[in-house]
Amino acid sequence: MRHRNNMNLCSQGYRLTCLGIILMLCFHSPAYGQTTTNKILFDHYGPAQGFKSAQALSIVKAGNGFVWIGTEQGLVRYDGHNFKTYRSDPFNPETISSNYIRYITEDKHGRLWLATTPTLNVFDPKNEKAGLIRYMNPDQNEVDIEAFAFKYEVDKDMMWVTTNHGLMYTHGKKIQLNREYISALPVDNTFRTIQIDANGVFWLAGTHGLYRYDPFTCDVKIFHRPGENPDIPDDDGFMSSYLDESGILWVGNWDYGIMRFDTKTFEKQNYFFADPTKMQNGVLSINKALTAGEENLIWLGTTDGVKTFNKQNHTFNRYSTNDLHDLFGVQGAGFCFQPTESEGLWIGTYNGLHRYDPNKQNIRELTIPFSNSVKDWLISDIIFEPSSVHDSIIWFSIPYNGIFRYDLIHNRFVDIPDKLKKFCTPGINPYTLFVDSENVLWLSTIEHGIVCYNLDLKKLIIPEIKTDNKEKPRILEIIEDEKGNIWLGSLSGLYTYDKEENLIIPVPEIKNYLLKNKKSLYSFILTSDPNGKLWMVTVSDNKANDIVFSYEPVTKKIIAHPQNDFKPLKILSVIQGIHCFADDQLMITSFNGFCMMKITGDSASFTLYDSYNDKPLGVFSDIVTDNSGNIWMSSDVGVTRFDLITNTITNYTNYNSSIGRTHRPDLSFSKKTNTLYIGQDRSINMIDLNKIKFAKPETLILSDLKILNYEVPSIPESEETIELSYQQNTFHFEFSNLSFTNSMENKYKYILGDENDNWTNMDNNMLNFNNLGYGKYVLKVEAENSFGLKSQNQFLLYIHIHPPFWRTWWFNTLIICAASFVIYSIFRYRDIQRQKLEKLRHSIARDLHDDMGSTLSHIRILSEREAMRSKNITPYKNISDKTAEVMNNMSEIIWSINPKNDSFKNIVRKLQEFAIDSLEPLNINVRFDIDDIPDSIKLSPEDRRHFYLIFKEAINNAAKYSKATETKFTVKIVGKNLQTEFIDNGVGFDPLLITRGNGLKNMENRAGQLGGKINITTGTNGTAVSLIFKK
Repeated sequence: MRHRNNMNLCSQGYRLTCLGIILMLCFHSPAYGQTTTNKILFDHYGPAQGFKSAQALSIVKAGNGFVWIGTEQGLVRYDGHNFKTYRSDPFNPETISSNYIRYITEDKHGRLWLATTPTLNVFDPKNEKAGLIRYMNPDQNEVDIEAFAFKYEVDKDMMWVTTNHGLMYTHGKKIQLNREYISALPVDNTFRTIQIDANGVFWLAGTHGLYRYDPFTCDVKIFHRPGENPDIPDDDGFMSSYLDESGILWVGNWDYGIMRFDTKTFEKQNYFFADPTKMQNGVLSINKALTAGEENLIWLGTTDGVKTFNKQNHTFNRYSTNDLHDLFGVQGAGFCFQPTESEGLWIGTYNGLHRYDPNKQNIRELTIPFSNSVKDWLISDIIFEPSSVHDSIIWFSIPYNGIFRYDLIHNRFVDIPDKLKKFCTPGINPYTLFVDSENVLWLSTIEHGIVCYNLDLKKLIIPEIKTDNKEKPRILEIIEDEKGNIWLGSLSGLYTYDKEENLIIPVPEIKNYLLKNKKSLYSFILTSDPNGKLWMVTVSDNKANDIVFSYEPVTKKIIAHPQNDFKPLKILSVIQGIHCFADDQLMITSFNGFCMMKITGDSASFTLYDSYNDKPLGVFSDIVTDNSGNIWMSSDVGVTRFDLITNTITNYTNYNSSIGRTHRPDLSFSKKTNTLYIGQDRSINMIDLNKIKFAKPETLILSDLKILNYEVPSIPESEETIELSYQQNTFHFEFSNLSFTNSMENKYKYILGDENDNWTNMDNNMLNFNNLGYGKYVLKVEAENSFGLKSQNQFLLYIHIHPPFWRTWWFNTLIICAASFVIYSIFRYRDIQRQKLEKLRHSIARDLHDDMGSTLSHIRILSEREAMRSKNITPYKNISDKTAEVMNNMSEIIWSINPKNDSFKNIVRKLQEFAIDSLEPLNINVRFDIDDIPDSIKLSPEDRRHFYLIFKEAINNAAKYSKATETKFTVKIVGKNLQTEFIDNGVGFDPLLITRGNGLKNMENRAGQLGGKINITTGTNGTAVSLIFKK
């Protein structure tokens, strides 16, 4: 009778929030007889990871790669890095109508169907808008409906919805709800789950029972749980279901566990995870397991937490925990599951979002059954007995606590041979263990030195050690080269083993070399290459310069590579290990990363790895090579895998895996089984490299985009173009490679611009650009997941930021046209004015010539006539001369006004005529030296007059005062200047005699008006007048 009132409340339409309250109370009920037999590392998502909601009520992995979570706080999207929440806004009809989302499913059109209590919504992730779905009832009224479960038939594109108005469906892209009328079912019968079998038969489960509905025959059958009490309403209490591939329907009950129902034979059987008379056996969700090897398991979300149920042996495993920091358990009552092939099983509970990631289960833990009193026993020096099957018999040491032999198959200690026991007993402090190719076990301890035991012959061998002093060497490392020679590294030099003499002897060449060069005798970091050459690391006395050196046993040749001579070695600082992984290549580990050393003859080159994707690498120590050639190194936080082909680094740390917390653990590798063994505190971690799982590379997408002053209509896909104005030039990008395994270690890099630009590593998946200039940009982004695998694509986005209108070609063209028009108008106006002025000058010249000229000619004629009649001719002659002079001046004025004479060439020609007319009658020879003057050189009327009168004055002065016999008139074009000169060979003149009239001052003033410079020189050898001005 427990919880019966709660069942009635639910059947009366109370919201599922009541269920949440009940689950919270029930979660604290004790579980009975459930132990976890298979340890699983879970991922947990809460406020620290960005998941702000308390409950994950439903989950779906959408076709675009996003994970969508229905919560009590709204719809949440997760891209592997960030959670984005979509909440209800009562003032915006394009948002979800309620924040409490019980169920989610996706159709083939990419739409999300949401059971948003107490309504039904459809959400479009492309434009991030939601719509409320209503039902048109028989009265032709639209009513809200409350959805409880969905079932989507992909091939038919048909969505089935169980609602408070019965079973409904819609077909195709257009959403129009239709009711499936089932006469045998009451309208108010609400179903919590729906399944459709291979024959198209519906299986509907709810509080009233399990219904079989055949839509082809309209036949309905009802089934109840075993032990159902017909006198109690809603005693079935079915809440969840899952139909497996064999046709078995698994139905979860509110109180009575899980029911197995055969849809072919109708046989049924109930299973409980606890005593139902003492504890609620609520199963709220059921789903299949996708991980290989878990085919017989189904996952259950129960009121007692998350569990699995084995369909073969009918046993439950509980994965619940109350510890917030427990990575191997899940908190809260289980609400939902979403299995995916790429990232495993998503789990929603009353206490948040979780995930079972198969890619993080690569590490198995073998707990060694030491006594409970044993603490901090660190396992190291794991070696394998070659004769054991699958390397199942191992030896290992515990510092200061002895040497042990262990059976991995039966998980128990194995007896140590009697002859060896005293050398392995607790209290013994071992240095190292080694098994050679002849199956001889080598033990090095503080107490007994070197002890050997032939595992095949069961023979104890104690080699004699030859040394220069009484103190026995501390052998810290033992190796065997390709030729079977045994080499022993110690704190006092290198030793080798003489099998015939059963004698361990020092290698004098090494010791002498180290002492001679003042180096430490430490020679325990060593390896051998396939050619039999030994490689060692030692330090100088002041420990400031580690030395990597090689030793050729045959030739005794030693070649040193000091840290100070090689920058990569210097950066590495304190070297921790050396390992040969190829004929001519070695790996060196240190406190500051690692490097690869390539040998070419006696020289070496180094490739340094002190950082990876701009993040510093830490301390590395032990080194092994697996059967695929990959390098494994122990680190401060676990182990690191280095892929020699792709040069990618994968870290297995106590932050992202189930590896132990030992710093720089001891590594051993079994070639037989291709398994890596990692020594931990009282346990051994194992990685089976034949079964190791890596997260597959997914598609790189743009998950979010924000642009200042721009509302992004939809997130662009790769190779799309976005057109923006110049004010929309500040960007915030969020990318995702949709790889959820250790997503914090996903790496991104980008190029903005030319293909030849260098890639820039991103700190995370976000990218910001502020105030980009206008133009066209190409943004390229690449990503790799936490295993170093590149995403399937390179994301490309073409960005076109349009310039402001004043920087556009059409605006510039308009401005040029406008400026050209203004300039043209100005020049056109000036040209028109010039033409008007020329017409006026023509008119004035014509009028002066015609009117004034004829009048003066008439006066001159009359004067000359009267002079011929009169005896006193002097007055008339003066009148005639003055009239002639006026006419001559008038002729010059008319000449200067006439626009035809504007060219400089005509001015020079006029001066030539004047010089000839003025000087040749006086028997003064005139020579001209004049350049070819272009017609394009013109002077304004004012400048023309100044130029003409300057040299007219010079010619008049020569005619009146010089008494010259020779004159020369020169006109030269020098660059942008006109250089004119008039020279005579006369007696010169006194400037004081020509200060009036057109004298020197007038010449200088006119030169100034021309913007030129005049120079007048005179003397007994003649006079020169020179004028320079711009043409």
